[in-house]
Amino acid sequence: MNSIESKFAKECSIGMKWRIKEEVFREALATLNHEAIVSSVLKASSIPGLEYYLYLDSDAVDSSLNINLYLEFKMVKKVKATFTVSVKSANYQRIIVNHISDKTTDWGTICKEVLCARYQILDPKFKFFVDGYMEIELEGTLELVSGIKKKPSRALSLAQLLWKNDDEKDVAFVVEDQLVNVHKWVLTANSPVFKAEMESGMKEAQEKKITVTDFSVEIVKIFVDYCYERDIRNDVNEGNASELLHFSDKYDVEPLHNLVQNFLTDKLAEENVCKLANMSITSNAKELRECCVCFLMKYVGQCAVIDGFSTVDKEITSEIGRRCFLSFSD
Repeated sequence: MNSIESKFAKECSIGMKWRIKEEVFREALATLNHEAIVSSVLKASSIPGLEYYLYLDSDAVDSSLNINLYLEFKMVKKVKATFTVSVKSANYQRIIVNHISDKTTDWGTICKEVLCARYQILDPKFKFFVDGYMEIELEGTLELVSGIKKKPSRALSLAQLLWKNDDEKDVAFVVEDQLVNVHKWVLTANSPVFKAEMESGMKEAQEKKITVTDFSVEIVKIFVDYCYERDIRNDVNEGNASELLHFSDKYDVEPLHNLVQNFLTDKLAEENVCKLANMSITSNAKELRECCVCFLMKYVGQCAVIDGFSTVDKEITSEIGRRCFLSFSD
């Protein structure tokens, strides 16, 4: 355990009594397949940033009702949970020992147990609801296994700080009847092509407006976000990657060009390799081109059918042909 972890208790107790009114449950029952009934959110007493709550949902496959313990991580990476959840009136009890919850997402982790069949929950003979209420009890411990996270102390870059400063953005892209504003120095620092245009003395430079007709406003906005060092990885997808690759090639934005190539290389598959190979030629994407050639080389000498191969640029097919023969080097 590292030094920051040693500053806190390694283990803490958790517990709650959750009372659910029968009439409230009846109203919610019809939507339990997609909307859970959720308890209050409680904080772990001595493990920083760890919250927990219970919720009920329904399994559409077998019509069961489930009781879930949800652990939400804010500052820790991994905890071990040992707990008991019970409905004493119905003689229901589940004991969970050493359930490891590892933070792999930003949403937390879930421990699910079947509570009962859906038809049982409101049947008086099963005694889940007594005198109009169901009382669910949780008792247990949470143990810190590893990882207290500290927020990064690195200051934002100047570009990131300026991103929201709309008042001083002095250049505008005109695209699809929309204006996308940007600071001139941020723009010119990222693209030598735009830098030359802004220093040309032409109409665009004087009016500080750049009209874009061959790319969509989505692509221009992604580019501007990139200029301000925004994280655009979730904005790049298979639908816009080709256009973004062409944009970054045309305006000589090399890091963005590389980012899109990396994205497309990760998506490389038999059904799209011919399309990506051609795209690599038209967008000067040398790394993507090399990956496409190597991918296609796997099928040389096989009776394989590659959809669209007849449309592949001759530069690609010639390279494949050259690689089929041994070469000598003096």
